[in-house]
Amino acid sequence: MGISLDPNRRFPAHPSDEILEEYIFHRLPEGLEIQVEEHLLLCHSCQDAVAQTEEFVATLKVATNEPAPQPPSQVGVLRSLASRTTLAPAVALVILALVMVLQHPQELSTPVAVRLSSLRGTNPLAPAPAGKPLRLSIDLPDLVSAGKYRAKVVDAAGSLVWEGAVSEVDGKLIAAMSTPLRNGVYWVRLYGADSELLREFGLSAK
Repeated sequence: MGISLDPNRRFPAHPSDEILEEYIFHRLPEGLEIQVEEHLLLCHSCQDAVAQTEEFVATLKVATNEPAPQPPSQVGVLRSLASRTTLAPAVALVILALVMVLQHPQELSTPVAVRLSSLRGTNPLAPAPAGKPLRLSIDLPDLVSAGKYRAKVVDAAGSLVWEGAVSEVDGKLIAAMSTPLRNGVYWVRLYGADSELLREFGLSAK
């Protein structure tokens, strides 16, 4: 249903979004339609607004398998800006639904738990899968709680690969390492609150 407007009353400097939408659907009184057309011949901003509304309506009609209205010939279809028309919320929901149907979001990889207990030069390297996020677990019952820890992971050449905070959970130190490792040997260095190196652990990613 069209809006009720007095065709003899001129709109302000620019027609409202509602008037432009009614114009696109050819539902304006003849006198007001002529005023809008005259305005559009000179006003680039309103031309853009009409073009955006046409694009929104076309997208909505395609999604609902209904024919889109024939756009006025003097206004081209330009890029869409959702904040410009009252149709924006509905169209945004349609677009979101289409994206969800057409795309299959990748499942987030679950971090693999890796227990670190091998000190360099004494015990074998702890095994870890390459290419996956890791959850490093450090069991140090003899370590006096420092309250705050950080961990650094370096490769065999000593280059920094990852650095992050370490949390103390149930007597264990846990570090969530989001950066996957490539195949190779690494060293996990545990630091205390004063940046003192407390421990170093070997890690073999394959």
